[in-house]
Amino acid sequence: MNFTISMRPLAFSFVLVLTIAPRATAEAWTDEVRQLGVNLAGAEFGKLPGVFQKDYTYPCAEQFDYCQRKRMRIIRVPFKWERMQTTLNGPLDAQELARLDTVVQLAHERELKLVLDMHNYARYRGEVIGTDQVPNDAFGDVWRRLAEHYRDRPAVLAYGIMNEPHGTGGRWPAAAQACVDAIRRVDQEHLIFVGGEGWSGAHCWAKVNAGLPINDPAERTVYEAHQYFDHNNSGSYRRSYDEEKAYPNVGVERLTPFIGWLKQHNQRGFIGEFGVPDDDARWLVVLDNTLAEMRKHNLGGTYWAAGPWWNNYPLSLEPRDGKDRPQMAVFDYHLAVPQPAERPWEEAAQRAADVAAEARALDERLGRRVYDVGRRGESYHYANPESTFASLPDRSDGRPVRRIEFQHDGDPAYIGLGLYFGALVGQKHAAWQLEARAESTCQLEIKAYDKTGRRFTGKVQVTPEWQILAIPFAVLTSNGESFTGSEPIEKIEFQPQVSRSGNKLYLGALRMTPKPSP
Repeated sequence: MNFTISMRPLAFSFVLVLTIAPRATAEAWTDEVRQLGVNLAGAEFGKLPGVFQKDYTYPCAEQFDYCQRKRMRIIRVPFKWERMQTTLNGPLDAQELARLDTVVQLAHERELKLVLDMHNYARYRGEVIGTDQVPNDAFGDVWRRLAEHYRDRPAVLAYGIMNEPHGTGGRWPAAAQACVDAIRRVDQEHLIFVGGEGWSGAHCWAKVNAGLPINDPAERTVYEAHQYFDHNNSGSYRRSYDEEKAYPNVGVERLTPFIGWLKQHNQRGFIGEFGVPDDDARWLVVLDNTLAEMRKHNLGGTYWAAGPWWNNYPLSLEPRDGKDRPQMAVFDYHLAVPQPAERPWEEAAQRAADVAAEARALDERLGRRVYDVGRRGESYHYANPESTFASLPDRSDGRPVRRIEFQHDGDPAYIGLGLYFGALVGQKHAAWQLEARAESTCQLEIKAYDKTGRRFTGKVQVTPEWQILAIPFAVLTSNGESFTGSEPIEKIEFQPQVSRSGNKLYLGALRMTPKPSP
């Protein structure tokens, strides 16, 4: 795929006006819902009921301070219905409500606005809203109670009544209407964010949400779509940019059905979730173009996600070791006043495109890529108790690689890592090719297991220079018999030679080389 950088003649900034007008003039709507911010996730984590600070958490002052420094002004806070109301139609749980109150106060102190997001996918304890088990009135009841509690809290911008409804069998529009009716009996002023069926996907909104819009007597409803840019719109981003079939304007195109629906029905919209991984700068161009399209159509949004427990989640905006994530550069640009002249990620994206082109050329020359260790990491690893092992993401020449740090101790001493395939068929191939280097030259034992558990082994040498190790099938033997490729391989293990002083092994892609044409 050719890579081109989309250029636009005019940059933009989000207008951050925080006052809620008594009624929704066109100007007020724009000011309220075109803000840019982030999801501070954590309260929706874990099993139910869960233990606070073990299974789930809420954002703390550190996260809100960071958002304030970055000029974000709208924060979406997910929480679980079952924790907030442990029994349908019962009182709100006092402890859980107090935790959410603390979040609201943190936002108020920093002049930030909140969307309170019930993160339940149109379900309560697994049962769909609108069924006998979870009547629509029960859904309205919990939000009536929440609205009564928060109607006088200026930090609360909107009630996000339900995250990503799906599989409701057509029940969602009636459930949403019952909820809006219940809220409006006690609160005429707050915005109500209504997600759509089909996981709220912007790309399919017009197709699956014929039953919306709903009737809001206060005319203060905003329709909340979500959109990710991987191949299946899920946000899992399991494969590389090229394997996900991404391109610079993929986000722009996927927003189009939602934008068209809003125009058709004269409604306001908001993108409650969107995000890109940090492993390829080309995703930053996708993010940049998407934010520009949102601004063009007065769509605000909250990025997914940040929060205290994200660790190495590739979409996260949460700083690591005090450093901003790569995606934050795009946000800085769109929130800056005045805006910078340069987009630094564009040059990085071009380098990533060049590296990807080189990788495709290698694939064409060397054979089919069957596993990208650098991008995916190993399937599993093993070591004797005394030895140490660490598997860490790294980069080399702009490409992701895997850095394996190890030191042998004990007797016997061993460490290794494995790639699981299930059934990798190599009948039309002659060899594997592995991108690798070692900090100190070492031998690497290769062990390939077929479905019966038979093990074929061989050894290759890894040097400090990046190399493409050729591993002919014939060098792998089992009881004197060479591997032919006709046996489906369930897994392959790589076991470096014993190093008492320690060593590092760097791994990239594993390919299979086809047999020469007769």
